[in-house]
Amino acid sequence: MGWTASDFERLDPRLFRSFLAVVKTQSFTGAAAAASLTQGAVSQQVARLEERIGVQLFVRVGNKVLTTPAGQLLTEYARAYMEHATHFLEQINEEFESLRGTVRYAMPESCIHSPHFSRLLDRRKSHSEIVLAIDLKPSAGVLADLMNGDIDFGFVNREVSQAALVSYPFCFEEYVLLQSADDEALTCPATLDDLLALPMVVYPGMLDCLNRWIDAYLAESDPVNVLALRVTGEFNDMRGALAMVEGCLGYTVMPRHVAAPALAQGRLREIISAHHEGVASLAQQMVWIVRLKERHMPARVRRVIQWFLEMHGELRPVPEELLR
Repeated sequence: MGWTASDFERLDPRLFRSFLAVVKTQSFTGAAAAASLTQGAVSQQVARLEERIGVQLFVRVGNKVLTTPAGQLLTEYARAYMEHATHFLEQINEEFESLRGTVRYAMPESCIHSPHFSRLLDRRKSHSEIVLAIDLKPSAGVLADLMNGDIDFGFVNREVSQAALVSYPFCFEEYVLLQSADDEALTCPATLDDLLALPMVVYPGMLDCLNRWIDAYLAESDPVNVLALRVTGEFNDMRGALAMVEGCLGYTVMPRHVAAPALAQGRLREIISAHHEGVASLAQQMVWIVRLKERHMPARVRRVIQWFLEMHGELRPVPEELLR
């Protein structure tokens, strides 16, 4: 018969186990014992292979069952197939079920200045084979990397509703309007126009913080963009932006925990309206951990996300999918 690729695709690899057992033992009886099958099942599976290929695979020579030339060719293929399959399964188990390898995630820069990161490093000490690869970028960049498959999960300071994503509430972040302690104390802006008239120091992700502050204190839900700001300073990280504010270059909005040391040391001043003085902060936003719904999570990724969520167990129990 003419053998084609489509015919070969119908070859059932599950039959290789019996076939290779006969090749090894040179006996259908011995093959049955080696494969934990009945002799009839072994004979039936070899017959199915011969029927599918259309050639005889074994001949009897005395008390032995020996392979034909076609059987020898199939032996080489079946052994290579089984070796590749075993290697593949070993790699899959190593990649997805072991706590060894790289965990890639991204987050806004404010997260690196929170106590959560040091707690993560403490947990990781007992799992030295987990490698952490972290990118700092605004929430929009985190989501872009996630959708492109470049990271395992990410932190964002906005709620996302894409059907392709799974979100876990992580913690709350509070935003404050800041000025230098060397500047004359500023009255809190009463309108959006008052705020936009201020000289502003910007940094990556600052707009997310600013718009949350505006929404909370000025009741303006439409987000502003950088073109609406009077920018007098720009830095590519938060600490540099804070230095600019301390140097009286302008004002900025930033998570409280990032500015806390400078506030405590009297180098910065929080701008608070008299109306809200003594009131719990309104400018808060949940920080979420997000991942792709359809992307399988290796055990090491599940473990790192689990570590983070255990830091704020009061928000919700760790989901079962992370405890498998």
